[in-house]
Order: sequence, then structure tokens, then C-alpha cells
Amino acid sequence: MNKLKLLIVSISLILASGIASAASVSANATLQSDYTWRGMTQNSGDASVNGGLDIEFDSGFYAGTWLAAVGTGAEVDYYGGLAGELGDISYDIGYIKFDYPGVAGGGSDFEEAYLGLGIGDFGLTFASGQDTATDNLEISYAFGDFGVAFGDYDEVGEYFYLTYGFEFAGFAMTVGYTEFEHDTTAASDEDAFFLDIGIL
Repeated sequence: MNKLKLLIVSISLILASGIASAASVSANATLQSDYTWRGMTQNSGDASVNGGLDIEFDSGFYAGTWLAAVGTGAEVDYYGGLAGELGDISYDIGYIKFDYPGVAGGGSDFEEAYLGLGIGDFGLTFASGQDTATDNLEISYAFGDFGVAFGDYDEVGEYFYLTYGFEFAGFAMTVGYTEFEHDTTAASDEDAFFLDIGIL
């Protein structure tokens, strides 16, 4: 059974096991001046609209999907996992598939298993790339409304984020700056200022 089928079966089992427990459904939508991921622009520096739908159970299991405008097509993510707390440590363990339907050049679909840990204002996330995909390690820290993050995308490059979140006219706003340094090709280095407006 390939990993996508296993993910679908796992999500189905999660949904079936959660029938007896309370579930909550939430949606989100964001307008971004530049959709960046791990420090790299995903839409050639142009604005992007994205949104998602999630279902969460009292047990901590969750599943969802997220879509973003990317180039001539889209990025569609499917994910499921388990999140909760053990004492002072929060955890999030799951699996995600990235699809790129309609993207020029066919895109590069891939999958990751991930583990996120949080202690106070510190966060640590490790994403294990499946098959030929690459691993990523990210460390983050929040102080008030400010956040910083540093990541090492194995065999690709390193990235840095500085963000500030606030509310304005009922919208959740984030302004930020990011830098990406390619491991081997300086011409592929990137930096960008961005504004995200959460509309849901």
C-alpha cells in the first residue's frame, strides 16, 4: 500500500473512531502579499490567496486540507495527525502530502512525516521527507507578538523568519521578513518582506 493510500485509510479510521467523541470543524483563509515557504517564494513573489478546512476531535486527532494559488495552478495539501500535551510539552505528530495540480512544469508532488514539540515559547519541528524528499529541521521562539524561526532544509538551504502579528479592523495581520540562503547556488538566495491578512 503506498503512502497516500495509507494516509487516506488512516484519516478514515480517525474519522470513524471520532464519531463517538465531539468534533469541531474550522475554516481559514488568508491573503498573502508573497506566499513563502521555508524562506522561498512559492508564487514568484506575487500575491496569493489560500484557505483550508480542518476537523478536530476531542481525542486530539485531526485531519484537513489546504489550498493555495501557485503560478498557473495550485498547491493542495492533505494532512492528518494527533496533537496534544504531555505535562508542559505540547506535541503534534502527523503526515502531509503536497500536490501541485495545474502548475507549469508539473510541480513536484511530495510527502512528509512530521513531529512538532513545544515547550513554553520554544518550538521544534522535524519533517522527514519520504522517498526522495528532503528532511527539514526548524527551531522557533515567540516573545509576545513577535516570532523568530530558523530552519535547515537539508541539501537545499537555510532560512530565517522574523514576524509580528496583530489585529486590525477585525483581521488577523502578520508582517514579516524572511531570508533564504541556498546551499550551493548563491543566485538562488532570496529575501522578502511580506504581509498576511487572515480573513477567516
